[in-house]
Amino acid sequence: MTARILTPEELALLTLVQDELVPAHGDLSAAGTLGAALTVDAYLAERPLLRRPVLTALRAVEAAAGETPFAELDSEGRVGILRQVENDDPEAFSELVKQTYNAYYTRPDVQASLGIDGPPQPLGFELPAFDESRLARVRAMGKLWRDA
Repeated sequence: MTARILTPEELALLTLVQDELVPAHGDLSAAGTLGAALTVDAYLAERPLLRRPVLTALRAVEAAAGETPFAELDSEGRVGILRQVENDDPEAFSELVKQTYNAYYTRPDVQASLGIDGPPQPLGFELPAFDESRLARVRAMGKLWRDA
């Protein structure tokens, strides 16, 4: 699978960023190592509105790293750069994190490692019965619409 939106350099940077956002833990590999960057690239190809914030965050990472490439920093240095980008542009950074999580945690192998067997709803969580008395205030307002 090859990138459709990201350049090879952006794909490599995203892979390193993702490895810091979701590092390896136990039997689970880090997000970038598992190929989450290619999955995010596919998301960007399908959803143009996601491109700007993700690319903005990646460019901010490069800029914050300065003369030392992000790839040459140790994990502590990388995390420091990511924190700086998060502080400087929380909206773009949040989208980058969100898409990384989507790419990683929707992988069947990751879900299996976490003991997730399919979607959690409707069978995964027992929900309390709905308390209809919570609607009393709204019902007391009467009809607020016009019949069409």
